Amino acid sequence: MGSLFLKLFLWLWLTGIIIAGAFVVSWHHWAPASSLPSQAELEQVAEEISNLYAEEGGWGAVHGYLRSLSRDQKLRFVLLGQDELATRGMQRRMLRGLSQQDREILLDTAEDRGRLNGMLYKRVVVDFAGAHDFYLIALHPVEGLGGLPVWLRAVIALAVTGGLAGGLAAYLSRPLRRLRRASQALASGDLHARVPVVERGGDEIAALGRDFNAMAERLESLVEAQNRLLRDISHELRSPLSRLQVALELARRETSGDSNALAKMENDIERMDQLIGQLLTLARLESGAGASNMESVDLHELIGQVCEDAQFEAQASGCNVLKEDGPHLQITGDRHLLRSALENVLRNALRYTPAGGVINVAWQRDQDGIWVSVIDSGPGVSEERLNDLFEPFVRLSAARERDSGSCGLGLAIVRRAVQAHGGSVAAHNRPQGGLEVRFWLPLKGPAS
Repeated sequence: MGSLFLKLFLWLWLTGIIIAGAFVVSWHHWAPASSLPSQAELEQVAEEISNLYAEEGGWGAVHGYLRSLSRDQKLRFVLLGQDELATRGMQRRMLRGLSQQDREILLDTAEDRGRLNGMLYKRVVVDFAGAHDFYLIALHPVEGLGGLPVWLRAVIALAVTGGLAGGLAAYLSRPLRRLRRASQALASGDLHARVPVVERGGDEIAALGRDFNAMAERLESLVEAQNRLLRDISHELRSPLSRLQVALELARRETSGDSNALAKMENDIERMDQLIGQLLTLARLESGAGASNMESVDLHELIGQVCEDAQFEAQASGCNVLKEDGPHLQITGDRHLLRSALENVLRNALRYTPAGGVINVAWQRDQDGIWVSVIDSGPGVSEERLNDLFEPFVRLSAARERDSGSCGLGLAIVRRAVQAHGGSVAAHNRPQGGLEVRFWLPLKGPAS
């Protein structure tokens, strides 16, 4: 049974067989006259008791014959009429379950067959040599499901068919639900997500699960190779960069006077050092070794320190950093990563805020976490490129990138650092101008 089509076919076929069988069984139990004699048989009994009455000239032989037909059987034959003498000699056993009201109903009803108080009945008129208004009535108790109320039979039928349908739906949808959960985990960054499937055989869903696992393994290997390349390059560049810094310091000591070439070289070395540091941080976050040193962090104090440091850089470019007086909060997180995220957001805002501009930093608490907002006075970003703002090495627009010295890693580190804490980050253009970067962090740290 390796094909999904074959499974569907067999399940539906089995369901059809069960439904058909249930219909046959229910019809057998619910058919109103299935346990009663046929009309011809009942008329034959009526003719026989009519002849007995004519030959014997009394009711005794008639009652005895009806008792013999009803002995040790669920099927009973009773004789009812307007003349009480005709039924007075009837044994109690033959009239059990028939009240006086039931007898009157059987005599007065226009239906010659039907159901009455849990009994199926069928009647014919008996001719006793001119004595009219006599009925021979065959009675049989309702058995099986037919004895249940209609609403209860409907509930049973719904429960049985619903159980079959539920089993079928659960059986067919279980592997799809597993595949969906694995896809969601992979999309959220869990590169180890796999679908439990058999290595060979199975139906189309099992084959799809194997294809998904192969894709996930390929993605994991590619991402791991990329991160390993970033780490290796960064470490390899660190050593010659350190030697350049030492050589630059020695050259400065040996050179008399002011040297613009040495100053430019020092600036380039510092930028390369920052780039390598960012590459190492990004590679560490991409590898999943993110928020590892969790501790209680005073967010008010941390934001104050970062804003104070950023103010020195702002003064050099002729702009200003304004920090609102937000709430004093303790947050569980990695202090180094949180500081790196705040510094990169502020450094990005400083890079694109013109002289005389203002950068506003604000934060507020919601039910489960805290929102941090940084607003610059720069040119903003085109709407279609806002989602690319947090991707590494992405160059957006000439207005924001010209002479900025940016390599496109700062906001990528921000997103990875915030996600490592179980938070989220987004950016949008403000109607009055400027870009707002806003991220949310849970107060209790990432969920385990």
